[in-house]
Amino acid sequence: MRLASHIRSFVLCKIALAVLAISQPSYAAGIYTCVDASGLRITADRPIAQCADREQRVLGPTGIERSRVGPAMSEVEMSQRLEQRRNELQMQQRVQEQRRRDAVLLTRYPRRESHDVARRDALIQVQEQKVLAQARMQELVQEKRKLQQELEFYGNDHSKLPARLRIAVQDVEDAQQEQRALMDEQNGQVQRVHKRFDAELLRLQPLWQSQEPASSAASQ
Repeated sequence: MRLASHIRSFVLCKIALAVLAISQPSYAAGIYTCVDASGLRITADRPIAQCADREQRVLGPTGIERSRVGPAMSEVEMSQRLEQRRNELQMQQRVQEQRRRDAVLLTRYPRRESHDVARRDALIQVQEQKVLAQARMQELVQEKRKLQQELEFYGNDHSKLPARLRIAVQDVEDAQQEQRALMDEQNGQVQRVHKRFDAELLRLQPLWQSQEPASSAASQ
């Protein structure tokens, strides 16, 4: 139990020094000295882990005190500082990622016209798919009508239908259901295309505007 406590104290001291290094300016070259919890005076050329919980004196080559460091933050303060640092790093990463995406977007669409053309082409592709789906649905309707004539021969009594006809009717109905689902998906695709390009446009407009002064200066 005592060993675990010592290990935990040592780890906390290491974390404290790491946080202290982050939260304070870089240490100047000097001699660090302190008296640890056991009363032992320690001297080193860098911040002393054993004295992370207390003040440390920084001496010059002649032994004259230059400054004092610490004590390090408490465990709660260290946790808060580390959490703050993590949040700052995450924010920096998000900013960098957004800049990367903006650069890619601006390379793909350097002008409003190129973005409008891309939107139009995407909608044309969806419309072509819709036309094919509608044509297929018309074919299935014609097939269903032919089968309906055969059904009338049996008085629309499905119990009297031969297996061939029963299977054919079921296949057509299944195919029609699939086509309806596909057409619904294509209608939703049109909305998604507009939503995507509208979002891109909102992001691109300030990027285009930021390039206008540079473009004007280059043309003069």
